[in-house]
This record gives sequence, C-alpha cells and structure tokens, in this order.
Amino acid sequence: MEGTRLQILQLLQKNGHATVEGLATGIGLAPATIRRHLDILQRDRLVGFEEVRKKTGRPEYSFCLTEDGQEALPKNYDKLLKQVVGEIGKLTEEDVRGNDGSQILHEIFVGLSEKARSENASPSGQSLKQRVEALVTTLGSQDFSPVVEKNGDVIELRLMNCPFRSVAMQNQSICSYDFHLIASTLKVDISRIESIRDGADGCLYRIMATPEEVAEVSLVGDG
Repeated sequence: MEGTRLQILQLLQKNGHATVEGLATGIGLAPATIRRHLDILQRDRLVGFEEVRKKTGRPEYSFCLTEDGQEALPKNYDKLLKQVVGEIGKLTEEDVRGNDGSQILHEIFVGLSEKARSENASPSGQSLKQRVEALVTTLGSQDFSPVVEKNGDVIELRLMNCPFRSVAMQNQSICSYDFHLIASTLKVDISRIESIRDGADGCLYRIMATPEEVAEVSLVGDG
C-alpha cells in the first residue's frame, strides 16, 4: 500500500485515533478527499470508527486502526522465521537441558537482539544522546517506527509499529528482543511502561538518565 491511504494508516497508528478534520490537517488534504479514502479503508476492514458525542451540531466520528489495519503496516515475519529457525538449528543438548520453551525462546531473542546491536555497533565513549540517536536509526531500519519523547525530566521511547505484532500478541517471549536491544545499546536501565499486549497503541519505554542527559537528548524519530 502507498500514497494517501498509507499516510492515513500511519497517522492513525501514531495518534491512536483521529477525526476526518484531524487527518485532513495532518496530511494536508481536503476533508472530502480524506472521507473517500476512509470509505475504502473501512470497506477493506483496515479502519474502524466510533461516534464522538457532541452537545450540538452534526455527529463526529473518530477513526482508528483495526487489527487488520495494524497488519497492513510493515511487518517482518519472514525475516523473523528465518532467524529463529537458524538459531534453533544451532542449539545443543546442553543449551536446552533444564529449560522450558519460553526460556529457550527468551534466550533466542536476546541473542538475536545482541547480534543486531553488534551489527550496528557505535564507537565506545559516546554520550547518551549519541547512543539514543544510533538506537533510533537501528530501530527505524527494522520498522519499529521509534519516537523519542520528553515527559518532564524523563526520556521516553515509543515504538509506534511492531514488525512482529501478531507473534508478540500470542507470545511475550519475542518482547525480549526490543527490550534487550534498547537496554544494551543505551547501556542504562530501562523499563517498559506500556505494551501493545496490554492494549496500548505502541510499546513505551522509560529511559533512566540524569537531568543533564535528559537536557541533551533531542526529540528524534518518526515524530
């Protein structure tokens, strides 16, 4: 998918929901044009809507992505399958002894994240700001659509897209991948405070940093 309809899906993914007027402003097109595209997206079951109650005037509707709409955005299931099968093929009897399936998957995804980090290794001695920027580049290349935000004196990293979404909704072991990639790249403590598994629009991480580091970090990413 490309063009205006893709822009609508991406904006809905970023904002969670939006009205026709909000989409028109965000994309720079007339509301009538946006409505025509929304009609097609609704027909294809990629977008849903609900009425926004107003005291007066015509009813207004807020649009959001359906699960099919989420799946229409970039996903990397084929790459994931190839990597996981490759890692399983390397396991020895010692690797699996005493571990259940979830523990084995966790170790596989941690290993894959470490491989991704090493392939995009940044020079030692970088500031947190530089490490954040390098991380955003890495996550962006893997279709996580990362956005760095400042919430008061806290740095937050929001992943607007999950390239493994349907797998993550079924098994949380895969969430070890982005958690470890973020923590090992930034070399600071992090916590996941929102997750798509809990109904959030995207996974949200809080980055532990000093006030000086927070002040240096720029708002970077798809936002």
